[in-house]
Parts: sequence; structure tokens; C-alpha cells
Amino acid sequence: MATPTTTGTTPAISNRALYLGFAAATTGTLMVNIDSTIVNVVLPLMQHDFGLPLASLQWAVTAYVLVITGTLPAIEQVTRYIGRRRMLTLGLAIFTIASLLGAMAPNFALLLVARALQGVGGAIIQVNVMAIVTLTFPQERRGQALGMIGSVVAAGTLAGPALGGLLTAVFDWRSVFWVNLPFGIWGVFAVRRFLPDFPRELHLTPRGMDWGGALLFATAAAVLQFGLASPTTLTGAGLLLLSVVLVIAFIRVERTHPRAVVRLDLFRIRTFSSNLGSGVAFYVLMMFPAFLLPFYLHAVLHQPQWVVGLSLVPQAVATAIVSPFGGRLADRAGVLLPGRLGFALFLVADLAIAAPGTAPLWAVWTFSAATGVAAGLVMAPNNSAILNSVRKSETGLASAIIATQRNLGRNIGVAIAALVPSLYWLAIGAGASPSSHTPGYALLFRDAFRVSFVVAPIVALLGLLLMRAPQPAPAEPAVTGAGDAGAAGNAGAAGNAGTGKAGAAPLSTRP
Repeated sequence: MATPTTTGTTPAISNRALYLGFAAATTGTLMVNIDSTIVNVVLPLMQHDFGLPLASLQWAVTAYVLVITGTLPAIEQVTRYIGRRRMLTLGLAIFTIASLLGAMAPNFALLLVARALQGVGGAIIQVNVMAIVTLTFPQERRGQALGMIGSVVAAGTLAGPALGGLLTAVFDWRSVFWVNLPFGIWGVFAVRRFLPDFPRELHLTPRGMDWGGALLFATAAAVLQFGLASPTTLTGAGLLLLSVVLVIAFIRVERTHPRAVVRLDLFRIRTFSSNLGSGVAFYVLMMFPAFLLPFYLHAVLHQPQWVVGLSLVPQAVATAIVSPFGGRLADRAGVLLPGRLGFALFLVADLAIAAPGTAPLWAVWTFSAATGVAAGLVMAPNNSAILNSVRKSETGLASAIIATQRNLGRNIGVAIAALVPSLYWLAIGAGASPSSHTPGYALLFRDAFRVSFVVAPIVALLGLLLMRAPQPAPAEPAVTGAGDAGAAGNAGAAGNAGTGKAGAAPLSTRP
């Protein structure tokens, strides 16, 4: 049975209906991006309340990103069968309930459970929002719609640190979880009220889904993360080896399964694979300041919590301003000029903040802004290089792989940012995780911070070298009908939208 598609002239939809639908769909995007940065700001407060070392605290960030990374492929397959509106409603509900649990968690273990549940909700949201907006807006306005999603992402990233700093200046760290509740309640209502049902692929029954591949993918991602958390121990080294075995097993399953969760043939496209690697390096770089700067400002510069939050804002502002310029420059001059320029700026900024001595507050703000400019130069060209390496019918699947790349890079970045200080402290005989109450802790952390940003330029250089100009994508395969064209990308509704062959789904305002 062919995938259901809608063809013909796009129905006339009022601007009011379009933007109400957009606001409903992107509520989840705003929540997920606020949450990706707001928790980093309150890590020092969690450390004080729970009395945990830095290496343990990384799991407050890692558990969230790890679950998103591990579950994305399976959720995409389930979504195609259940339907995007139902799944987005479920994702918003899970995220909201998990936020309530996080706000009420009596200990760190239950907080990690709440963060993992937030990750499930976040993965459902990430899989569905871009596809829903693409299907909702008429083809001639889809570029505008996707650009607005970028603005929502920037707004959430920008609001997270500032909101976290302001909330914790008045309340405690639990307030960063309470703040999600009104957004989540509105999102569930708005999705049910303002979004239509989208075509479901009912022939993709759960019985035929690639559950083995999805399980192997999630397990490999988890084992890799646990191994990265303690690679210098025998257990950590064994876990890293096990992750390699699991990846090999995953590849063997995906080669033979008719409904593989990941299309391995895309990775044979050299520019696709190389630019994916460059993107992973980019997100690793972004997590160094996101994870380490709050501790530096708190432990070394002794700044109040509201200053800690505001100090991460320059990066988000600079990214929001520069990203459109980076995209236009890529269109005119190719992806290599802005992409490599951005990685070069990362390299210089990381070396500058690693200079001997204590970097004052103005230097931290300048560094934050510089990394934001670098991010704005890299992000759009890198995504463009990846998407332009595949056929139009494969755009939806490539977008899902980009989401996995983004979360995997962030996950690895947090692990490395926590690992480097621990290795430095072990090397100087201070122990793997000295307590924040240890005499001289400020100097210990300052020096570990500098060492971390000597390592970061190596990642920036790797990202620069992996950037490749995309070659012309292979020709589209011959199709016999609209249904075949809709199914060609193996990416559900997002893939259909990427072909430009399906019309927009009409919005509904039923109660």
C-alpha cells in the first residue's frame, strides 16, 4: 500500500490559522531549547545541594541528551504509524509531567529519572515539529516557516541562561523545572485545538518495525556515553570496546532489514559523511563553554547567579544575528568560506580564553560572543552541505540524521568537557573530582578550565578539515505515482514535504 499523500492545489489557509498552528507546533521547540541551556546555569547550585562532584553532575545534562539521541530513530518509525499530531501531543505531555517530577525530585537519582523522561518527550518533539510546520505551510512559504523555526530555536537558547539566572536569583534551582509547566499545558491544548490530523502510514505496522535496530542504536549510544564518562578505568575502556561491537552489530542489522531505522547507503556519499563529522565537532565545541563557563564564573570569579545566567546570553545573541548572514554567504560563495571561517574563529577564541592567568568577566563575555559568531558562521552552511548532498526525496531522512548528529555531538561534548578537568586533576595529584569546598578549589578549577580550552582547538581544527563542498546530488529515481514519490525518502511526512510533491495539510480549528 502506497504512502497516502495529498496532491493538487494547496488549499487557501488564512494567516491567522497558519500562525496559530505554527505557535502550537513550536511550543515544544521553545521548551526543548530553553531546557537545553537553562539546566547548565544551575549546575553549581545542584552541586551545593546534593554535594556531588563535577563528574557526577554532568549526568543532569547527559541523561537528557542521551535519551533523545538513543530514541530518535525508533520514535520516527512509530510516528509514521500513529500520526504526527498524536505523537506531538504525547511528547508535550511527557515533557511537562517530567518537568513536574524534576521540580519535586528529593534526590539526584530521581532528578536523573525526570531528565531522562524529559529526553523522551524532547525526542518526540524534535521528530515532529519541523515535519508538521513543513506540511502545514504552503510550498511557496515553507522557507519562511523553517526560518521562523530557527528564530524560535534562537529565542529558546537565548532565554534559557537569562531565565535560569533570574529565576534562581529569586527562587532555587527547582524553579527552572516549574517554568515548563505553563508552556506544556498551553502546548497540549494548542496542538489539539489548532493542528490537523496528518496522513498516517497504516501499512507500517508495529510488527514490521525495525525494533532490533532501534534497540541496538539506543544501547550503543548509552554504552558509549557510560564509557566516555570514565575512559581511564578498566570498566570505562571495556564499555567503549563494547560500544564498538554494538555499532558493528547495528550496521549488520541495518544492511538486511527492509525498514531500517537508518539508511546506511547515505553514508557512502562522501560529502554527506564528512560534513556530518564536521557537525559533530561543531556541537562538541558548543558544549565546552555551555558546561564549563557556569562553574568558572561561580567558583573562580565568584559571580552571583544572575550574572552567571547573563554571561551565556552573548553567545545566543551573536548566533541569532550572524546565522542569517552565514546562510546567505554560503548561498553566494559556497559552504566552505563561512564554515571554515567559523571553525577558525572557534580555534582562536578557545586559545585566547586559555591564556595564562584568570580571565576577567569582560573577557568571558567577549569569548561568549566570539563563539556565538563562530556558531552562526558554521551552523547553516554545515546543514546546507549535508542536505545538498542527498536527493530531495531523502531530505526528511537527512534531517532526522542531522538531529541525531546534533544530540550525539552535544552528548560527547559534555563528556569531554567533564573528562578533561578530571584527567588534569588526577595528573597533578588532586584526585579525579576535588570537592568545591577544598581549599584552593578556585585555582584548581581555573587551571583545569584553561587546559580544557587548550584541547578544544583540536576539535575545531578537525571540524574545519572535515568541511566539504557538496557534490551534485544523485538523480531522483523514476517513480510511477504520487504514492511512490511520497514513500521514496523513507522519512514519513517530513520526507514527503521535502520532495515538494505534496500539498499543505489544511489547518483545523475544531474543539
